[in-house]
Amino acid sequence: MQENTVRLQPLSGPLWPLLCRAGFSLLRPQRDFGASTRQFRHQLSAPAAAAISAYQQHFAFAPEAVPLCFYYPLLQRAQLASMLQCRGLRVAGLIHIDNQLEALQPQTPQQLCSGGPVQIHTALRTETDDKGQYLRVEQQFWQQGQQVLRASSGYLLKKIPRSAAPVAITAALPTTEQHHSVLAQIQTQPDAARRYAHLSGDFNPIHLWHWSARLFGQRQPILHGMASAALLCQSLPQPLQRLTLRFRKPVYPGSLLQLCQISDGLYHLYEGQRLCLEAELRYWPDGHAVETN
Repeated sequence: MQENTVRLQPLSGPLWPLLCRAGFSLLRPQRDFGASTRQFRHQLSAPAAAAISAYQQHFAFAPEAVPLCFYYPLLQRAQLASMLQCRGLRVAGLIHIDNQLEALQPQTPQQLCSGGPVQIHTALRTETDDKGQYLRVEQQFWQQGQQVLRASSGYLLKKIPRSAAPVAITAALPTTEQHHSVLAQIQTQPDAARRYAHLSGDFNPIHLWHWSARLFGQRQPILHGMASAALLCQSLPQPLQRLTLRFRKPVYPGSLLQLCQISDGLYHLYEGQRLCLEAELRYWPDGHAVETN
């Protein structure tokens, strides 16, 4: 079992050094990740109050609580740094397919920003099913000796060709007329990806330029998955304790999205007839609301 301790840059610093290294990972000889779990621990500075405030204002979140999606850019730093220490893993081009965030205790922005350095424990392992091989990233977020949050992310490593995969029968996606309940219409801005890049530090080229998006098979730059998730969360009535996401199709900046409630706790985000995001969520139970200072 492999374990490393690395100190990351604070959230206010750019992610571009890690992203550049991720891009150069395309030059690595591809190697089998293996069956063992790789473990890493990273420490980084608590985010600045201005960073949380800018995020809350951009997505119109209430100022009293740290939005659940806000933790992801911090976790992402540890993810990239961990992946880059795995020899033979080509980080560039990994497809983010799912994400789960679960807060174990509520935090106000003041508590997070003044609580001192953040420790993030990251474990990497592979999973395989009839559709492909995946990289599973399990993370724990600690501050002041207490676990604040746990998270899990999945990335597609290798897709099994259709000719080799068993044929699966799936139900047809609901049309617009079949949506159970349209809760909100969300108009994304043409510069939404660039604005989120400045908020999160994620300047992945697939989100910024047409030429780079086309290199990855997209007709135009796509919106960050967690920006789409934040747009979904901003339309909900109260802060979330747990959020499970499945990224189905990319969201294109400038498009009109429909947030639909499919059942209790299950939501879909559509662009026309395209199902872009599935979300299962859970609010904080009664008596666990964030106490403001």
